[in-house]
Amino acid sequence: STGINISSGHSNATTAEASQAFKNGANMITHLFNAMHAFHQRDPGIIGLLGSSDSSSRPFYGIICDGIHVHPHSVMIAYYAHPQGACLVTDAMSAQCLPDGYYKLGEMDVDVNGGHVYIKDTNTIAGSIITMAECVRNFIKFTGASKVEALENATLHPAQMLGIADKKGSLVHGADADLLILDENLHVQRVFIAGVEATKESVKFSEKM
Repeated sequence: STGINISSGHSNATTAEASQAFKNGANMITHLFNAMHAFHQRDPGIIGLLGSSDSSSRPFYGIICDGIHVHPHSVMIAYYAHPQGACLVTDAMSAQCLPDGYYKLGEMDVDVNGGHVYIKDTNTIAGSIITMAECVRNFIKFTGASKVEALENATLHPAQMLGIADKKGSLVHGADADLLILDENLHVQRVFIAGVEATKESVKFSEKM
């Protein structure tokens, strides 16, 4: 193995084309529902892979769970179609945890306002400012999933997709000691990287978690 994973997305591929891509090794969908062939009853595009009668032919999928990129009902549909494939995504840009205002995204000027990020003077979405912890909480609100199920979408499933579940995404013996301690409402309280706690003194740290 080369250690490279292929993801389909931001594409007008038909379901047949996406299915062939999956057979050729594309085991992930990037930003499900966004910038891709819209669902149609006769050709649901990349999205249609989640409806395969063969569960082994359903890829993992990243879904931006900010309530802006994807409607909560769409999150629910995807999760019920393939719960073991969900991988939560923030799509966050550099203004995450910063005040509303104008920021740069590459060469573009973007307007951050009330949790939305748009290319300046347009209604074109340009990423998000949500945190992963907020995505997890939103997922529970949108789908009724348990805390364990929602957390696995941010930890275990991405690790499985990358083929590194023996080291990341769980607390199995021998895994890397990258840990979070959360309160009952799933707000981050403490962070450990390789067994060492990340603190305000040791790293640039934001309290908006």
